[in-house]
Order: sequence, then C-alpha cells, then structure tokens
Amino acid sequence: MELAHWIDRPPLRLMVPPGLLRMQGAFIYGPGHPFVSALAEGEIALRRFYADCRPRTICEYYGLDAGERIGGDLPPWEIPWYGRTNRTPPPGELALGAEHGVSFYGPVTDQKIGLELARLHRLHAAIGRNGYDPDAHGDIEGYILNDGTGAAFFVRGGKHRAAVLTALGHDRIPVAFRPSFPRMVHAADSALWPLVRAGAMEFSLAKEILEAYIRGRTQ
Repeated sequence: MELAHWIDRPPLRLMVPPGLLRMQGAFIYGPGHPFVSALAEGEIALRRFYADCRPRTICEYYGLDAGERIGGDLPPWEIPWYGRTNRTPPPGELALGAEHGVSFYGPVTDQKIGLELARLHRLHAAIGRNGYDPDAHGDIEGYILNDGTGAAFFVRGGKHRAAVLTALGHDRIPVAFRPSFPRMVHAADSALWPLVRAGAMEFSLAKEILEAYIRGRTQ
C-alpha cells in the first residue's frame, strides 16, 4: 500500500530552523548552501557549485559506494521514496527547457545560472523590503524525513524562498506540508518505497540515501 497522507485546509505550518531544511541532494540551508552562497558572493558561487557538483549516478551524488548494489547506477535525480508515474528526468523551469539543467546539480547552461540568480535577487529584494507572508507569497512546502535517529524537512517547493530567508538571517522558517505528499517519510517504511518495491533499488542503499539527508551536506 502507498504511504498515508493527509490534506489540510488551511495548511498546517511548522517553524523550522534553516539547519534542518534540505534541498534535493541533501544540501543544508546555511552558509554552504549553493543558493545562500550565491546571495552572498554572486554569480561566482553558482558557477563554482555547478562546475563541482556533476554527478553521473545517484550514488555519486550522495557520496555513497555503489559497488554491485542494485540501483547504484540510477540517475542522480531519482528519489527512492518518490512515487513517480513515469520515471523521467525533471522538466525545465520557467522559460527554460530540461536541456539547460536542473537547480540542484550541474552541468547547467549560462542561461540557467542567470535564471537562478535573477530569481534569488528578485525574491531577496522583495522579502527584504516587505517581509515574508506565506498566505501572500506561497508556502515553502515539503515533508519530514526521519531515519529513527534524527529528522529533517525536505523542501519540495519554495527552495529559492527558503534560501532567501536563510540569507536574511531568519532563525525559524515557516514551512507547510505539501498536499498529496506524505507528511513523513520514515526509514521503517523503506521496503514500501516505490524504487525498493519495484526491485530497482536495494533496501540498504535506499536507507543510506535517507540517512544522507538527515546528516545533510554543504557544497
């Protein structure tokens, strides 16, 4: 059976320290986050990140030993617990197609770098001037990850807003559970995760990826 989920109206919000937020790739929202660094250092920080982070496989992305394990050679955009109808690469964002790259690893085009930087600067100016109101600007959405020893919040929508609030020095960031997503993904349920259940990834590797999110990483 699929993981249970609930839909709330109005949204249930939590106030979470930036250090417990994670972007895809397990990146911690803090000084070492690629978007937070870009707000402090400019374009050079994004170019450095996309040049250095160019994984070919999911194990390479999370710094795990692939060995002969099933699933070790899957593409880096895969998420073991995410139930995709069609397991295809992420689409493009805004005006750019998928050929320009994704936000959370390289390689990307110059146009993609320009887009990411423009979004960050635009949000930074607006939130710095007017503050952040989730009801007006939209929620930072995601779900809790828990490996039995610790927890983190996976940001699935609003990653730029989360970076801006971090850069502005907010010590608590409002987040909401994304409708139609599970509120919590727990290691105890890993045998039910779509990739594991389908035989596309072995149990131990799926758990190690979740543990990588709990530990978190900087660039």
